[in-house]
Amino acid sequence: MTDDAELRERTKRTARLLFHSLKSGVGFETWKRFDRMLARQLSMFFTGTLYSREVLSQKQRELCAVASLTVLYRPRELHAHIHAALNVGATRPEVAETIFQQVTYGGMPVVVEALEVYARVLEERGEPFPAEER
Repeated sequence: MTDDAELRERTKRTARLLFHSLKSGVGFETWKRFDRMLARQLSMFFTGTLYSREVLSQKQRELCAVASLTVLYRPRELHAHIHAALNVGATRPEVAETIFQQVTYGGMPVVVEALEVYARVLEERGEPFPAEER
């Protein structure tokens, strides 16, 4: 395989691992509508290079994404990355706790909004809320 072919395969493999449970895709589908070549390059960088690094585990990386997207109030991306966090082994309580911890940095309104996004993800996946299992 050439380096480009290896990067394309790693990009596809990482994207499947993270986002296979999404029914409506991620940003890549929108990017492609505007510039296919740029979308491919962005995907290969973010998913094939950055998100496939092994410095952090995929679980750690996705919990960081959930925290950041909560504070930044980016519900569409948060939706995708909550799916990804659960897909790579984060537990439902860990995702909830990651969101709760952001009250210090973003305030209660962003936490409430993030929990609403999380509730939709759990409903889509047919999974119970963390407190319902206790």
